Amino acid sequence: MPHVNQPRSGQAPDTAWQIQTLADSAKRLAERGDTRDAEGVYRQILEIAPYHIRALNFLAVQTMLRGELDASQGYLEQALRAAPERPILHKNLAIVLQARGELEKSLAAVDRAIALRPDLSVAYLHRGDMLDTLGRKDEALLAYWQAWRGIPNPEMLTGEEMVPPVLRGLLIRAAESLRGAQSQLMMDGLAPVIERHGKQALQRVLDAVDVHLGLVRNPHQHALQRPTFIFLPGLTPQAFFDRAEFPWVKRLEAATGAIKEELSTVLASGEGLRPYVEVPEGIDAQQWKVLNGSPAWSILQFSKGGTRNQDNRKRCPKTTAALDALPMPELPGHAPEAMYSILKPGTDVPPHFGLGNYKLAVHLPLQVPRDCAIRVGNETRSWVEGECLIFDDSFQHEAWNRSDEDCAVLLVEVWNPAVTEAEREGITVLVEAIAAFNTKYRPAA
Repeated sequence: MPHVNQPRSGQAPDTAWQIQTLADSAKRLAERGDTRDAEGVYRQILEIAPYHIRALNFLAVQTMLRGELDASQGYLEQALRAAPERPILHKNLAIVLQARGELEKSLAAVDRAIALRPDLSVAYLHRGDMLDTLGRKDEALLAYWQAWRGIPNPEMLTGEEMVPPVLRGLLIRAAESLRGAQSQLMMDGLAPVIERHGKQALQRVLDAVDVHLGLVRNPHQHALQRPTFIFLPGLTPQAFFDRAEFPWVKRLEAATGAIKEELSTVLASGEGLRPYVEVPEGIDAQQWKVLNGSPAWSILQFSKGGTRNQDNRKRCPKTTAALDALPMPELPGHAPEAMYSILKPGTDVPPHFGLGNYKLAVHLPLQVPRDCAIRVGNETRSWVEGECLIFDDSFQHEAWNRSDEDCAVLLVEVWNPAVTEAEREGITVLVEAIAAFNTKYRPAA
């Protein structure tokens, strides 16, 4: 038996039943696309219950779509007198007011909707559109980013035929505004680099800009290569690299004994070790749920996001000297990355992708028990103590320690040798421009 709401005080039970029956009928009609018949039923409901919220909102939306703005606003204002706490009513009133050209009132209404429900992503889309119309571009971009954070795959929705035209239009305008602002920052930063080296020398970086902005679909040449940050088109997709290609490898490998001694001291004290995976509160940990905040995969950081940990560097001077001799990317807020990485017994690192193919991951194995390995792309290799393993972590990769001892490597990033000096300059500027955009426009997590 369907649930029937209890009648309000003084309302006869048969009237409550009648309203519920009519409301259920109207809902079914609307779901079938019989909006005109649904409207008729909802109007019958208002004759019995003038403040029926679903009826008022439905009629407000339908009259708004027909351009009957006075009627739509009247329905919404009547609904809000009964239910001022409903964010959807404030959002719809904002849309009506915007259609009437009353932008400041419209903005106030959508702000009220957001205050009542901060995760109402579509309200941020409308807010951005209103601010854009008012010429308040920076505020509009902030609102669009807030919407983007709450909508799964918003770029895909812009081309989805099933998305209502009004929403699709908002998504397209938001995407164009965000893309335009990012592009301007990137191209402004790249202009002097292009002037120094010529456009041809920076063509792959310019192609990377288009990929980052979503102007190029499916640019990857390998099914298992999906960098999460920057993809530099034109580089031959290659999972593992031959140690002999890198002149610094022998020096690093020769320091294995000294580095291992410093690692042993760190492991004995445990001081400074922290989980590798630390997903910020409020962000879905997704595939990292098992390892999030866990010492099963721990690290001692020497560099993180371009910031060097001076305390840890002082504790391990021989390791630091070996790291400083490597061609590490210097990207403010992003690189270099260097650390001891320790997998506890029985630990599996799930398949994931790194940030970009312009850099390579280097593992210098320091402590390698049996039954430990790493898969990169379609190839699986075991670590050999003292022999560098070099790979492109923009390929899907995973690792495991199925022994009963710790497995430890020195992990560091270096430039992909196929990236030219001019391109390295360009990528550095590109990363700085993305960071500047995020700092200015993206909402705090």
